[in-house]
Amino acid sequence: MKSTELREFLSGSVGPLETLRWLQQQFLPLIVNKLNHRDSRKRLALYGNDRIPENERNLTDFRNRISLVIEYEFARMITLTLREDKISDLFCAYVVANRFPDLEIRNNDGRLGLRFEVKCLQSIAEEKSANFSTLRKDIQPSTDFIVVFLWDWLTDISRTRWDRAPNVLDAYVFNASTLATLRDWYWLNRPPPNLGKGYQGFDVRFAVNCTEGEFNEEEGNFGKLLRLWKRDFSYKPTGNGVLEQTESDYNDFKATVINRGFETLAHQFLPMLSGVSAVSKIKDGQQWEGFKSSKMGFLLASSLSNSGRVKKKKLQRIMNDSDLQEVWVLRDMYQWRHYRLLENGIELIDKGNKPKEIKVTASRPVD
Repeated sequence: MKSTELREFLSGSVGPLETLRWLQQQFLPLIVNKLNHRDSRKRLALYGNDRIPENERNLTDFRNRISLVIEYEFARMITLTLREDKISDLFCAYVVANRFPDLEIRNNDGRLGLRFEVKCLQSIAEEKSANFSTLRKDIQPSTDFIVVFLWDWLTDISRTRWDRAPNVLDAYVFNASTLATLRDWYWLNRPPPNLGKGYQGFDVRFAVNCTEGEFNEEEGNFGKLLRLWKRDFSYKPTGNGVLEQTESDYNDFKATVINRGFETLAHQFLPMLSGVSAVSKIKDGQQWEGFKSSKMGFLLASSLSNSGRVKKKKLQRIMNDSDLQEVWVLRDMYQWRHYRLLENGIELIDKGNKPKEIKVTASRPVD
C-alpha cells in the first residue's frame, strides 16, 4: 500500500464510495492480518485454564470486554501502519467523550479525517446484539464508517503458550450515514399497530415510539445490527451509489455472519457428538447445506426452506443421500431441532433455544 494512498484515504480527502471500497478491499484485510498475528492475539488469550463465565449476564460483560480490547487493538494497528509508512503527522485518536464514533483520524493540527465506530460480534453468539442507534444528524456522510469484526476462539499451537486466543474471522465496513438511512427507513415503515393517536419518529436525541398515544424512547430492536434492514423490503429509499452499495454489503454481511457462526458451532459440537474428529461439508447437488461428522450433521433451517420451516421430505432426502442418522437443524439465532432418520421417515426427538443445550438424546419424540 502506497504511503500517499494511505494518507489520502485516512485523512478523508477521497469520496465516500471510493473510500468504502478501499477500506473493504485493501485497508481492512491488512488490519485483520495484523490482528491475527500472535503478537496481537496473545494480548487477548486465555492462559493456565482461565475460565470464561457461563451465565448469560457475565458472558455478555465478558464479550463486551473482548470487543473493547479489539477496538483498542484496531486503533493500535492503524497507528503501527502509519508509522511503518513513515507518516508522522496523522494518528488515531480515541473519542473519550463516550459518544459516536469510537475512533478518529486526526493530524497534528487537530483536523479530522475518517471516523470509525467499531462493533465486535462473537460468531457463535445466539443474539449478535451490537447496536447502532446514532441519529443521522450526528453522522458525517463522507467520513464516518461502521467497522464490524467477527471473531471467535481458536485453539492452535503457538510459541506463546496460550490455551486459546481470539481469531478475527472476518471484518466488514459500512458507510455510517447510508446504513443509518436504511435503518431509519425500515423502522419508520414498520410502525406498531397500537400507535393510538401518536406517531413514531425521532427527537433531537433518540428514536421515539408510541403506544396508545403515549411516547417513550425506543428500546426494542431499533439499532440492533442484524435487524437494521430486510432483503427485498417493500419500501426502499431513493438510492445513490453509496446507498446501493451499503444495501448490498449489508445483505451479504447478515448472511455471512450467520453462516460463519453456524460453521464454528458445527466444528465445535459435531466431533463431540459423533466421537469422530473429522468434519466435512454436506452438499445437495452443487448447493452447500451444512456439515457432518460420521453419521451426524448440522443443517441451517434456511437451507431447507425460505420460510425457515423445515421441509421434512427434503430433510429426509438429504439425510439419506449424506448417510446421516441424526441431524440438528439450526435457525438464524441458533435455536435448534434434533431429528433422527427412521425407516419410514424422520422424527423430532429434541429441541432447544441455545447451542450449549445440544446433546445426544434418547430417541423419544418431543411434543
